[in-house]
Amino acid sequence: MSDAVTRRKRFYKAAEAAPSAGEGAAGGGWAVLLDGRGLRTPAKAPLVVPGRALAQLIADEWAAQETHIAPETMPATKLANVVIDRVVPHRAQIAAELAGYIGTDLVCYRADNPKELAALQARHWDPLVDWARTRYDIHLVTTTGLLAVDQPPATVERLTRAIEAADPWRLAVLHGAVTTAGSVVIGLALAEAGIDPATAYDAAFADEHFQIARWGEDAEQAERLALLRRDLDDLARIRDALNAG
Repeated sequence: MSDAVTRRKRFYKAAEAAPSAGEGAAGGGWAVLLDGRGLRTPAKAPLVVPGRALAQLIADEWAAQETHIAPETMPATKLANVVIDRVVPHRAQIAAELAGYIGTDLVCYRADNPKELAALQARHWDPLVDWARTRYDIHLVTTTGLLAVDQPPATVERLTRAIEAADPWRLAVLHGAVTTAGSVVIGLALAEAGIDPATAYDAAFADEHFQIARWGEDAEQAERLALLRRDLDDLARIRDALNAG
């Protein structure tokens, strides 16, 4: 069955952002209207977001749809649905899941050989370790061994506190960044606009790019990396919209 058959047809003429009437978990925020009717999430909750910029980003996604609706081209809509239907009611569990990455953070586990890979990791990861140290007043233990290392209790506590302090919208952005990058440090730096998505991508996939430079890249790997890069770009765009208010 073709995508054109399985996808829902576009059923509206106009998409626009508008102040919310106050319904929903984020009452008093902004809604997205399709021909004057407010969007709802898959769980049928009103899709209401905290600021105009994010509502406009979502409206632009709907306006850009053509004959059929392609959900994979609507990352801001997807994130809003996830926040309202899943993050708001399960915020503590999601924060705890992200805190679990602290002990195995990518930037703390280094290669000692080959020397070129060690140098590449240091070039991408050392500035992030420095950023985290300055931003949160923490010390991150790095290792070149195979066994896991324990981070200092104060480091775990402060990073956990930073995760827990995020509101549901920024927690969703952080969740996407951490799970894509495999790193709380990279995730926090991207979510807090400490780095741009290109820097996050280069750091998160430094090892893969080293192997590609040595052995080449196949089509499947190239497609997967392109999708991951796009995910980080989308998260940064949503982050910027949240920050714009």
